[in-house]
Amino acid sequence: MNKSKTFSKFLLLFLLLIIVGGVFLKLNYDSSLKKPNSNNSEKILFEIKSGESVDNILSDLIDKGLLKESYKYYTKIYLKLNNLGPKLQAGIYELPLNLNIIEIVQTLQNGKNQDVWVTIPEGLRKDEIAEILEEELKESNNSKFSKEAFLNLTTDSTYISTLGLVEGISDLEGFLFPDKYAFPVDSTAEAVIAKMIINFKSRIGEYTYQDIVIASIVEREGFNSTDRPIIAGIIIKRFNEGWLLQTDATLLYPVKDWKHTITAEDKNDDNPYNTYKKIGLPPTPICNPGSESIKAVQNYTESEYYYYIHDNDGNPHYARNLEEHNSNVLKYLR
Repeated sequence: MNKSKTFSKFLLLFLLLIIVGGVFLKLNYDSSLKKPNSNNSEKILFEIKSGESVDNILSDLIDKGLLKESYKYYTKIYLKLNNLGPKLQAGIYELPLNLNIIEIVQTLQNGKNQDVWVTIPEGLRKDEIAEILEEELKESNNSKFSKEAFLNLTTDSTYISTLGLVEGISDLEGFLFPDKYAFPVDSTAEAVIAKMIINFKSRIGEYTYQDIVIASIVEREGFNSTDRPIIAGIIIKRFNEGWLLQTDATLLYPVKDWKHTITAEDKNDDNPYNTYKKIGLPPTPICNPGSESIKAVQNYTESEYYYYIHDNDGNPHYARNLEEHNSNVLKYLR
């Protein structure tokens, strides 16, 4: 009988501890959901990749300082109980450090502050840029971007005339400024171009169309900030003296393949971008150059050189005359 009473007391105490523990956990859970992660209101860029798991998202939040390690368990419970895990949307967000768990989840599942970050490298043609933009922006269900509309606008003279660029431009090749951009997920082709042109004008300032055409060649022909001003000077000198430019990069533009192996047929092809046959500059830029190449043209280095090559390691070798140039070719490229 005494054993039965002792067991009953033990069971009652055990149940009481479970109830108290449950109440404590519930209060702690509720408190954790609403407690700010930090007193710091600094904003941090945070990315959710397409198809990323909840565990990875929470780990990334912790790594970025947006969620305390001790809150990860409660966040998982909150997501599970409310079936919110599948509703977290891929994209890039700007999150303050002082959000609580509920605010973080609300932001990540309703698209608030959501932009798509797109990096446009230097030296790409407009069709290559259009491919990148379509791939990045089309991931969103709200996307309004069209590659075809983008490319059509780049040759729409009426539209181009509204952008405040120098007169006489019939093609936006060369002006789609390479940079890292944050585009709203519902950006149209027109909105994307407008943002790139505004960035171009802000970063470059004064320029001529000739500057951009030559800079586009320098972007593809030069490998670094040291050789670009020298190469720019050589191209400008050959142009001013009525020489053929004979740049390989201009041959590759109509081919639309930068890795194409240039042949004798390419050098004999009768097209306006063939600077092995046509004296002067190509009719348009051949790519979209970065600020470094444009500044290299505007502040080019005068030298005694008329020729240049790059060896297989990317090192430049300059020559004052054809004899020296041929010697460099034999020495470094064969």
